[in-house]
Amino acid sequence: MFHVKQRRMDYHLHTFHSMDGRQSMDDLCRTMVERGVEEICLTEHIEPGHPDENADIPPNFPVYKEEIRKMREKYPRLTIRAGVEIGDNPVCRDQIKADLAALELDYHLLSLHLVNGIDPYYSDQYFSGKTRAQAYREYAEAKAESILAWEDFDAVAHIGYAAKFSIYTGPERALVYDDAPDVFDEILRHIIRRNRCLEVNTSGFALTGHPFAHTTILKRYIELGGENFTFGSDSHAVDRNYDGIERAKDLVRSLGGKYQASFDQRKMTLWRI
Repeated sequence: MFHVKQRRMDYHLHTFHSMDGRQSMDDLCRTMVERGVEEICLTEHIEPGHPDENADIPPNFPVYKEEIRKMREKYPRLTIRAGVEIGDNPVCRDQIKADLAALELDYHLLSLHLVNGIDPYYSDQYFSGKTRAQAYREYAEAKAESILAWEDFDAVAHIGYAAKFSIYTGPERALVYDDAPDVFDEILRHIIRRNRCLEVNTSGFALTGHPFAHTTILKRYIELGGENFTFGSDSHAVDRNYDGIERAKDLVRSLGGKYQASFDQRKMTLWRI
């Protein structure tokens, strides 16, 4: 389905149902209504096998979905979708896929926080003994392996996650297309072939002046024929809800991007950016 009109949406959000969430679902919905947002998708974390045992705490999905039902009644003007941010882990991948198959959700956001078993969040550990080029290419290759190993996803989350916690500063911090052009082409072509979406994650603006994925990667995606995007603030607290989304849409529009996607029971609808 395609709509000519635009829509104010945020498709990457966390509440107390995520182990690192710092806002209630009620506060999230209230602030979104106040900010004129029309649709949101909650993407609570699952991180099976994460070495930090505090990260490997999934939502209680029946409770999660029941709270969404209550919020839909309380905020009828706000469309609220139930999603999940899949923290991929090759060691647990078969079990993750089996668990997800048993859940009825609107949206699967494919993420990767572990690179060969190490989370770049622990920057001293991840970047130790590597050059910048090695650290960033290792991330890109792990991201490609993850994406190509999955079929059942709707969008690819925050390409460039390793840069979020990088030991590098200034212009060297951003992970750009030229850091691994062959790998990124493989990723982007796969997304296009599978008719999936590329996420534009606005959490990168404060760190690099660009979203995740970087502007150079977004540009290449469009050059290759990519048209479908989701936009997400990756907010974990009320102060960042919908933060940077309109800026990101302006950026993608300026590059020639066409469509912003929404999802209902895994069925995609496209809206003009």
